[in-house]
Amino acid sequence: MTRITIKLDDELIQQVKQAAAEVKMTQNQWLASLIQQRLANNWPQVVRDMAGSWQEFPQQEELRAALGEDKLRDSLKV
Repeated sequence: MTRITIKLDDELIQQVKQAAAEVKMTQNQWLASLIQQRLANNWPQVVRDMAGSWQEFPQQEELRAALGEDKLRDSLKV
């Protein structure tokens, strides 16, 4: 396993210590889990580039227009 060194200001170090302690993890484990989560949730650029590329897809208002209006419901108050 490779070690890396990062520089953090004192306030940030205290926040990291507190956050790690709250979840009963070492600072190393806590930081490593954050990095893993960030990298795992990162969509490839090709996927992000597709956002909004389907202009012909109807908006939610258009999809719901054919459903009509909701009916009023009876109150649950006794």
